[in-house]
Amino acid sequence: MKKGLGKLWAALIAFLVVIAAGASVYYYTTTNSKAVTLNVVVVGGWNQQTVEMAASDYEKLNPSVHFNFIVTTFGNVLQKETLAESQGNASSYDIFTWSPTMSGAIAPYVYPLNSLINSSHYNLSDLSPALLSFGGEFYNQSTGKTSIIGLPTDTSLLVLFYRTDIFDNPTYAAEFKAEYGVPFNPNEWTNWTEVVWADQFVTSHNITKYGMIVDDNVGHGLIDTYPAIFYWWYARNSTLNGGTKGGLPGYNVLFTPSLKPSFAGPAGVQALETLKELVNYEPSPTVLTVDYSHLQSLFGTGQYAMDLAWSGFYDNFNNPSLYPTIAGKIGMALLPGGYSEAGGSFLGIAKYSKHKAQAFAFLEFLTGDKEAASLYYRGGFPPSELGAISLISQNSTHATEFGFYVNAVSYAYANPPTLPYTATKLMPVLNSAVYNYLIGKASAYPALSSAATQWEQTVSSS
Repeated sequence: MKKGLGKLWAALIAFLVVIAAGASVYYYTTTNSKAVTLNVVVVGGWNQQTVEMAASDYEKLNPSVHFNFIVTTFGNVLQKETLAESQGNASSYDIFTWSPTMSGAIAPYVYPLNSLINSSHYNLSDLSPALLSFGGEFYNQSTGKTSIIGLPTDTSLLVLFYRTDIFDNPTYAAEFKAEYGVPFNPNEWTNWTEVVWADQFVTSHNITKYGMIVDDNVGHGLIDTYPAIFYWWYARNSTLNGGTKGGLPGYNVLFTPSLKPSFAGPAGVQALETLKELVNYEPSPTVLTVDYSHLQSLFGTGQYAMDLAWSGFYDNFNNPSLYPTIAGKIGMALLPGGYSEAGGSFLGIAKYSKHKAQAFAFLEFLTGDKEAASLYYRGGFPPSELGAISLISQNSTHATEFGFYVNAVSYAYANPPTLPYTATKLMPVLNSAVYNYLIGKASAYPALSSAATQWEQTVSSS
């Protein structure tokens, strides 16, 4: 009888344990299945498609998470985001997007990701430090500390496009080597003088009407073009760079470690003179302002041999339905000396989001190697994750392009400042100085010196 009661109690206890365990599991499931809607700001025609595809994939794996997209323009995205957060509206948005040059302005309105990265064991080593630092990190000048504010979701680098039907031509190569004493291969150029020589060669030999296209748009483009050229001198001058590859996050290559403008001297003048020589081999800025859109459309005409442009154009350039004259004849090279300038878009978490953990889980998912590669295949931009880039490079269809990216993303340090006042105060000053020199209204050193003085005043008063 005692043995029977013992068995009965044992069974009853086991039953209660099962019930308790079941209740625990049920509680966990219902708690985590509570519906959550993440409000995500994206830019139409830019990163909207990539983020929305990732969200659709994520919803299938996480049915309790839904997404509401706020689609805006590139010119309005920063204002929309900062206005909402500056009012302290805790329920407005959850995930923000921005370009690298907006990062300084968005930093006060987003949540630092360091604690979430550490607790989730997110693999930061899968992101190129060069890409992460330009737009994903914020340097606090008062504390001297750097925090991660966003993760790069795609990659576009300022690189040198060239016509393979011209630069792989053995006859041209022999003539160029005999005339200038250096290879005709853009991948082997070591300085900007060799680029200028290539411009001279293709135009003087009537191979193409023009040489290389560069963006000379005073409204924006020169803040990308000038640092891309200037970096060659910055990287080779320890007084300017202080032993760093890309300067402090936020200040980047147009400042010294002492936060003085780095371009108001011989290096800056040489870069400016080089830029003017390059501009001489495209339509005059007084006749045609070459801007972002022209970097594609002009090169697509077949009248140019090279293009200082964003690597995200590669697929378009090689698309016969878009540019039949040049499709299948385009290669990419790093800028002379082996570097590039970073671009792309970033995602971060709004400061007052009520769903920070869920938002970061989505960022983790979107930046995972397999998902990032899948997004590219379905029509997105090239990813920023090193693992995803490596995966795609193993695909024979994309081996050439992504074999290039494997190396290029590690050297994307030729970047302009990303301070809160870059777009409003720094860019207009430098762009005007550079442009006035290009059109003959100013001399090189006085123009740069005046711009540097104004930059110093802006930094000291901010």
